[in-house]
Amino acid sequence: MTETSEPTDDLSGHDDDRPNEHGGGEAGPPIAGDPSSFPSDAELARTLLAQQHRATLSTLAEGGYPYGSLVSYAADADGAPVMLISDMAEHTVNAKQDSRASLMVSASTVDQADPLSQARCTLVGQLTVIDDPVDVRSIYLERHPYASYYVDFTDFSFWRLTVERCRYVGGFGHMSWVGAPAYDEASVDPIVDSADGIVEHMNADHSEANLLYAQVLADLPDAESAAMVGIDRYGVTLQTTVNQSSRLARVPFPTPLDAADQAQAAVIELLQHARELAGQ
Repeated sequence: MTETSEPTDDLSGHDDDRPNEHGGGEAGPPIAGDPSSFPSDAELARTLLAQQHRATLSTLAEGGYPYGSLVSYAADADGAPVMLISDMAEHTVNAKQDSRASLMVSASTVDQADPLSQARCTLVGQLTVIDDPVDVRSIYLERHPYASYYVDFTDFSFWRLTVERCRYVGGFGHMSWVGAPAYDEASVDPIVDSADGIVEHMNADHSEANLLYAQVLADLPDAESAAMVGIDRYGVTLQTTVNQSSRLARVPFPTPLDAADQAQAAVIELLQHARELAGQ
């Protein structure tokens, strides 16, 4: 687990002289609680890739220009994106000439949120055809059942992007390069499919618990309100209001979760601990 605001080593392969802060150095207050309990960027990238199913594939066209196209994909067991594409497609023609490619995956934008505040990642690697696609065929069709109509067309083949590095961006000021070893070793968050429902339930029915988490467990005694904005295997993320200013807070679970059905007991345990510390 790594703090979200702490970038990892640059793996881009070029000298990096870009600015290292936003807004002329006028950064917001530090994350309250325990920011070290956030998932690593490798874990966040793997989880984002598993959540989404459409992306922008960039291949190198004749003359060396990047060519972007919309593709559907499914992540295999190793986190490598698998695509079903036609030999007639321009990106397939490009990949046959030069296997270097990248895939840009973005989280869905919610409500009226700024798209640039949402998570996204760009996977860079080699795009190659899968000679024996028996294993990935079922994975892909489970994710994209409509593709059963054309999966056996003679001009369609399964291709895999072997990830060599990944650029993960979690929002403004949160970005890092993730190398292949870290990406390969990371795993998808086990409660990702239930996270939105848990967050919605906690905000609708247990706002007082969220506030107690912030005041007691994140050491923000002056917090006026708190809403849960995220939950993962390692803990919960809260958006709080302190002295009429917004501040993010992170509260870890005592033990990482292994499955979604452990989440209810974990948030209840946090509440009991907060009440004990508060003398309630």
